[in-house]
Amino acid sequence: MVKHVILWRLRRDHDEDDLMKKIAFCEEGFARLVGVIPGLLSIKLYTRPLPTSNCDLMLDAVFESEAAYSVYKSAPEHISVASVIRPLVEDRICMDCEM
Repeated sequence: MVKHVILWRLRRDHDEDDLMKKIAFCEEGFARLVGVIPGLLSIKLYTRPLPTSNCDLMLDAVFESEAAYSVYKSAPEHISVASVIRPLVEDRICMDCEM
């Protein structure tokens, strides 16, 4: 299995209401990918960091294999959700690892 974790720090120049709508869209959009993208076992966007955090969002996904992760990266369903979040991001940290 492969674990895919992304930490995002968001830019601060967005309208707060618009930002919240986009984050909610992404949270729901990522969740809907399970069962749509083959080999994606679980995925969750965490949106409520504790005050001790130095990032704003965390994506946590598990794939059955590296091949399944590769399919996910280019899947149009994933790209449509990721394209909403990318313009909001100031910084991105990612770790992919075998479990």
